[in-house]
Formats: sequence, C-alpha cells, structure tokens
Amino acid sequence: MNILIKMRVCVLVGLLSLSSFSYAQNRETAQLIMEDLCSDEFSGRGYINKGDSLAAAYISDKFSEMGLSKIGASYNLPFQLDVNTILKSVISFGDKPLKPGYDYLVSPGSPTIKGTYKVFYVSPRLLASPKVAKKVKKAIKKGYLPVISVYDGKNELVANNVANIKKCNEGSMLVFLKKNLTWSVATKQDKAAEIWLLESAFSPYEPEISVDVEAELIKNYQSQNVLGFVPGTTHPDSFIIFCGHYDHLGKMGEAIFYGANDNASGIAILIDMASYFKNNPQQYSIAFIAFGGEEAGLLGSLNYVKGPAISLAKTKFVFNMDLMGSGEKGATIVNGSVFKDDFDNLVKINTENDYLPAVYSRGKAANSDHYFFTEAGIPSFFIYLMGAYSHYHVPADNMDNLQLGPYYDKSFLLIRDFIILLNE
Repeated sequence: MNILIKMRVCVLVGLLSLSSFSYAQNRETAQLIMEDLCSDEFSGRGYINKGDSLAAAYISDKFSEMGLSKIGASYNLPFQLDVNTILKSVISFGDKPLKPGYDYLVSPGSPTIKGTYKVFYVSPRLLASPKVAKKVKKAIKKGYLPVISVYDGKNELVANNVANIKKCNEGSMLVFLKKNLTWSVATKQDKAAEIWLLESAFSPYEPEISVDVEAELIKNYQSQNVLGFVPGTTHPDSFIIFCGHYDHLGKMGEAIFYGANDNASGIAILIDMASYFKNNPQQYSIAFIAFGGEEAGLLGSLNYVKGPAISLAKTKFVFNMDLMGSGEKGATIVNGSVFKDDFDNLVKINTENDYLPAVYSRGKAANSDHYFFTEAGIPSFFIYLMGAYSHYHVPADNMDNLQLGPYYDKSFLLIRDFIILLNE
C-alpha cells in the first residue's frame, strides 16, 4: 500500500472516530473509503497484483486505528483458493482494436491462446439448422473462428444446437455475440477459450480476428478474511456479525473491474457501522467480517463457516451487506421469508421511521456470504439496495458512476436500529 493511501487511511479513521459520537452515519467518509477501494492501486481487488491482499490490508488498518478487538494475533483469517487469472487480453478485427471489458470479455476460465483467424459467422438462420454443428466443425478445421450470433436460450432447438456445437468442437475457441456483457471469476482453467463479444462491436463482413490472451491458473492462492469486533457489555461471549465481501473481479488484461457497488459500498457501510458501534457498544459483542473470495463462489465465507473464529453456537445473528450504493427503489432482504419475525421487526422499524421506500422479502438464495451461515442454522439476512444504478460485473461499476446519496444514510439507520433491537 503506497504512502498516500496509508496517510488517507489515518485521516479517514480520524474522521470516523469524530463522527461516530453522533447519532447517525458518515456518508462523506464512506464515499472516500469507496474511492480508495476502487482506485487503480487495488487492481479491482482481485488476484492480479495481489489486489485482494492490498484491500484486506487497508481494511485491517482501519480496524486497527479504530481500536477493534482481534481474535488471535491478527485481524486476518487466511484461506486458500485456486483461481484463473487473465494477465493479457488483446483482440482486434483487422487493424481495429477492441476495448477489453467494454467491447468484449474473455471467458474467466480461458487458457492462453494466440492467433489470427478468418471469421465464420453463424447467423441466426444457420444456428437454427440441424447441420450447424457439423458446419462449424468443418470451418474450424479450415482455420476459421466461429462467431455465434445472439440467441435465445429459451428456444429449445437453438439451445440444443449451441450445446452440440460446444460438444462437437470441444477444445476449440468460439466467439459468442452478446447483447450485454458481465464477467466473473473462475477457479479452474478450461480446455478452450470463449470470447464474449458485444453485438454492436461486430460486423459479419470483418475478414479476420486476432486474439492474444495470456492466462495463468494459480493453485493454492493465499487470500484472507478480515475480522474485528467490539466486545459486548453484558454478553461478551455471544456475537452478532456484520459482514460483506471486499473482493471483486480484478483485472482482465488492462481492463479493471472496480466493483464500486459490488461491493466497495458494502465495505464502506461495514466500516461505518464498526465506527458507530465501537463508540456505542451493545449487550452482545458485534463482529465485523470483510470476506474474501465471494466472487469466486462464496469461498471466504465457506472457509469461515467450516472453521469459524467465533463459535457458530455463540453467533446470534448474521447481517450481510452487498450492493449498497443505491436505494431509491428500496431494499430486498434475502431470507426475509425464512426468518419472518425478524423481517417483520425490520419492516416495522422502516415504516415507523420512513427510512426506505419499501423493504421486500425473498426466500433462501446462495447469492452472497450469508448463505453458509443460513445452512448452518444461524439466523441470517442479506440486504441489497435497489435503484436505477445498473452497472454490474463490468468496468463501468466505478466511482465515476456511483455517488452515495440520502438512501445510504437511511439504510444505515435502518440496519443500525435493527441491530439495537436485537440487543434488547
């Protein structure tokens, strides 16, 4: 972590400490935290340039400066994962370079591949033909790179044809045209690359496509969760857990996936909550866990639940925060229909104080770090805010496009009041 970021950490912690004696939150400081986590230095908080570890160190520094207690000698709880990294990604049509992350994505499990290929366009009409798989196979043997048109996965005939294309051409690279692009993280390396190309960036009359992708599968990559806590005043051995994931997708070549809403916003409110409850301790101890490896399959929280630093039997409730940057359309609570009494209490708080426009209930879902706690029998909520902000798993989920507003304040107050109620 460079000296400027370290200095800013100290300044931000000072601001948090001063503001936390007030009754509410500190939106301006949360915005600055998000800006730091979304800076180029953290490389998208992924696994190239150890971006996840830099982010974890940043959060640990904040916990330390705020004076949160540790379990053991460090805030860090290490775990390992396998992860595929895309170190280089350069693709062009003839002399026209494509912009990574915006015009195209390389499949996250892609292997290294390099070459120049003639284009074989698989039109919608051809894609509906029963002979399409054989024609694609023949084109690949002749040195063509198939470009598959946008298709409706609900169309059974076309979906089966696409499956046959992949089966007949296993080990061969394919290009799929897409209306929209979203990326992810892979924990293994596939036999063949896929390129996901924005339909508007493609012309069927382009004569050739050049591909230069360098990938590395890292085995047993060392990552970490970050945990600090505020001891309870009456029941210090029982815990309420706040959590959110700090990792994001990292880099695909030169493209950075900043993850402003997903989930720098959740970490900002996590740290804001830590500041408030450090100065307003409750009957139960309150732990704050920033999970790694969420985007790789909830691996940080899975590792934690398998070997918890805090006994699961002593864990009273888990409140997970992810996608906390909007809110003008309200919030959804995953597990709201599972833990109905708790959900009803949350709705009552919201209604009485006119915090958010609406609070909706969902059932169980394996879509964030609450999931394995729920499976272990621990009451758990996952809150995400809803609004017009639409950037998700793309480079445009950045601080140029996300500004925290009054619904950040209101969601903070809603969650804070709910936690206080749990302590009564």
